[in-house]
Amino acid sequence: MPPTQFGPRARTVAASALLGCAVAVIAVAVSQWLFGAELDPRDDALRRAAGIAFTDEARSTLFSVLPVALPALAAALAPDSRPGRVIGRLTRLVYFAYLVIGVLLASSAARYGFDGARQLAEEGQVFIGTRAAVERLVLDAVWLALAGIGLVFAGKARSRERTSTAEVVK
Repeated sequence: MPPTQFGPRARTVAASALLGCAVAVIAVAVSQWLFGAELDPRDDALRRAAGIAFTDEARSTLFSVLPVALPALAAALAPDSRPGRVIGRLTRLVYFAYLVIGVLLASSAARYGFDGARQLAEEGQVFIGTRAAVERLVLDAVWLALAGIGLVFAGKARSRERTSTAEVVK
């Protein structure tokens, strides 16, 4: 039995679904970070970004394989037609949003982690020391670098596609 070839419409639908899933994961991470405050008055965006107690799921949701890999798969799967070019643009937009949100989340976590005096004054103990903050910042930078590579990959795939078309010879 020959391998199944997907047509442009099926590839467009699959790429759109992958891109939609990536957007959903990123939106959930933003919601967990900015709007996930519980009734505890000590729960704020910096503590959630740092991942201590309270509602600390935003970092693990955003810095995971799904929001980084799904847009790349969508760009690779998108057909060479007009819907594929739109998916390519949306892929770059998703990666750009991921990078902006990721930098803000990582810098918020680092800000909280590097401020041991504030933690000691507000919490009575230091939850995240300087070493742990640096380790998290390095890991966050790796995820952001992977997303940057995905952004470059998505841009290169579309520019290669445009230059590979045959020109009309008169």
